[in-house]
Amino acid sequence: ARQVSLTFPVIDNDELAKIQHIDPRPDSSTTVTIRGLYRFDEGPDAMRDRITAIFGEVDAAIEAGARFIVLSDRDSNKDLAPIPSLLLTAAVHHHLIRAENRMKVGLIAEAGDVREVHHVALLVGYGASAVNPYLAMETCEDLVRSGVITGISPEKAVANVIKALGKGVLKIMSKMGISTISSYAGAQAFEAVGLDQAFIDEYFTGTTSKLGGVGIEVVAAENLHR
Repeated sequence: ARQVSLTFPVIDNDELAKIQHIDPRPDSSTTVTIRGLYRFDEGPDAMRDRITAIFGEVDAAIEAGARFIVLSDRDSNKDLAPIPSLLLTAAVHHHLIRAENRMKVGLIAEAGDVREVHHVALLVGYGASAVNPYLAMETCEDLVRSGVITGISPEKAVANVIKALGKGVLKIMSKMGISTISSYAGAQAFEAVGLDQAFIDEYFTGTTSKLGGVGIEVVAAENLHR
């Protein structure tokens, strides 16, 4: 099986592309990219139904020999809405655990909704081996090219974003007494606030949630509003 060693949990677009094309054979299924998108006009259960369908796609990818699965929310448009990256990653992570397939693949989040350190920390904590915050990076590139940010190259701006996010995650971990990313990955060292217990049990299994709150229907409605 192929192995990939990353020095940082945050990766740029080039590093993601290398993983996506890791096998020189054009018919390779070493890395499979799965689109975390759903049709927003198919009713309140559209997001839930799409997550269930993605479980089947993940299972098929593993059966075909996949070693890396990229969960991507790229290419959303007026018809296709993105599933929140944390919900998708955690859902797939726990599906793989239940199916006893978790150790067979690495999960990579190609996520447009990752903007800050906590977002990266949550994704790693709920199963992502690496995070590609493409929209944050491309936004910084655009800010440089449009002159909003000056005195720096687009490439350096992206490098600064990656460094800040990665260092921030390491700082969070060190405050918790965790010294390596591998010890933090999938550890779910969080407590949920404002989420319904049934929702937690299904998609964030094992997370403490003392207060209760909203379920996937409200999450889907808020996502649709955005």
